[in-house]
Amino acid sequence: MLVELKSGETLNGLLINCDTWMNLTLREVVQTSADGDKFMRLPEIYVRGSTIKYLRVPDEIVEVVKEQQAKDQANRGGRGGMHQRGDHR
Repeated sequence: MLVELKSGETLNGLLINCDTWMNLTLREVVQTSADGDKFMRLPEIYVRGSTIKYLRVPDEIVEVVKEQQAKDQANRGGRGGMHQRGDHR
C-alpha cells in the first residue's frame, strides 16, 4: 500500500498493523523523499497516524474485505433466533 505523509514523503510497503488512531506498521518499505530524489529501503517502519496525508489501498484488497464483511454479516443472522428475550420454557 502507498502512504503519503504530510511532509510530502511517500512510503510503499506491506501493511502489517493498523490501530484505532490509524498508526501503521509497514514491512518491506521503500521510502521516497518529498522531492523524489532519494529512495531508501527499510525492513520495517512505524507511522504515526497524525502524520498521514492519505493512503492508497489496492482495489483487490478492498474487494476482499468487502466480501469478508458480507460473509460475516450473513453468518451473524438477522433478528430473532432460537433464544430470544422473554423466551421462557
